Amino acid sequence: MSDEEAELQTMINRISEVCKDYGMEMNVKKTKTMVFSKLGSEKSKIMVNGTTLEQVSHYKYLGSWIMEDGRNDMDIKTRIAIAKDAF
Repeated sequence: MSDEEAELQTMINRISEVCKDYGMEMNVKKTKTMVFSKLGSEKSKIMVNGTTLEQVSHYKYLGSWIMEDGRNDMDIKTRIAIAKDAF
């Protein structure tokens, strides 16, 4: 996490370098970015090895939906549906 795009790019570059030191590589198809902003939908261009990472508005992390706008309606609806299926 970072407050600035340039700082995040620096962190991603460093992670990529350390991965290469150990013979690993970041999977750019599975790595996503998300911007939280009060100004609306801002775009970021974070790159790994010349490939721009996809920017998403929501994703599932440890079973919970994380939303760009900070709301959790999707997570609540998903958990209600799972509970209904269990009954």
